[in-house]
Amino acid sequence: MGVRHVQSPAKAPSAIQIRQVSPHPSLRRIVASFGERRADFKSIHVIRALNARPDQFMEFYFREPYLVREKGLGFSATPTSVLVGVTSAPGKDLGFVGQIETFTIRFQPTGLARLFGLPMTETVDQGLALSDVLQKQAPGLEAALAKSTRFEDRVAIAQAWIAGWLDQSRPFDEVDQIACLLAKTGGKVSISRLADRAGISARQVQRRFLRDVGVTPKFYGRLTRFDAALAARHRSPLQTWAQIAAEAGYADEAHLSREARALCGMTPQTFVENMQAISTFAVTGPEMSDLFKCAI
Repeated sequence: MGVRHVQSPAKAPSAIQIRQVSPHPSLRRIVASFGERRADFKSIHVIRALNARPDQFMEFYFREPYLVREKGLGFSATPTSVLVGVTSAPGKDLGFVGQIETFTIRFQPTGLARLFGLPMTETVDQGLALSDVLQKQAPGLEAALAKSTRFEDRVAIAQAWIAGWLDQSRPFDEVDQIACLLAKTGGKVSISRLADRAGISARQVQRRFLRDVGVTPKFYGRLTRFDAALAARHRSPLQTWAQIAAEAGYADEAHLSREARALCGMTPQTFVENMQAISTFAVTGPEMSDLFKCAI
């Protein structure tokens, strides 16, 4: 569970320190990663526009909560712990003020559904109070995490908690594999071909995706492809958008730009520039998928 260290800038009074690690191998079909953010903001001078994204996660706020603003409304504080489903469209902003200390459990595409039997369509575009969604399971975890201050200890607590629910989880099957392959390849696999190979119908895949991921497999593939394109830009900032579009499987740069406007409300270049304006230093794992990475 090694981490990579990145030197912080000389002047970074409001920098966000990020850590991220992979889970124990026994949990990797349920959990994608564990993460932490720490920062100290004097005012809401950092605002992040949320884009459509495939991530599903639980997040815990130990100091100041994040502030969320929906289009046309003011900022409101998040609950102390939330469960967030797939985000299907842009339109919300995150604001940061005060001391930020969060812990995040990011799940595999069907991990939450397998572990707790949650109907994931009800989580799409939502940041739900964790205590409302998992009334029996969540309180013990939140209390245990709050008692610790070290990231490594919180990871151990979360892993033990998740492992305790594995016996009741639904077995990993062909549809779970298709969802994981979509996420891993950035949408570069044929859903119909995978379904045929698994001996299941496209209708079965569609129905299960809606139940266990929250969106259709086609739309989930769009989200993972766009996420992969942004990650490619972060890894290789000198690449042109035309090169990134081709590698990600878009027809051309114009196709990528149309998707960017649909999924983040702006051109990909504008989105990346906005993220780079957030002063960030980090201690991260190699497979970091949160788009704060664009500012490193």
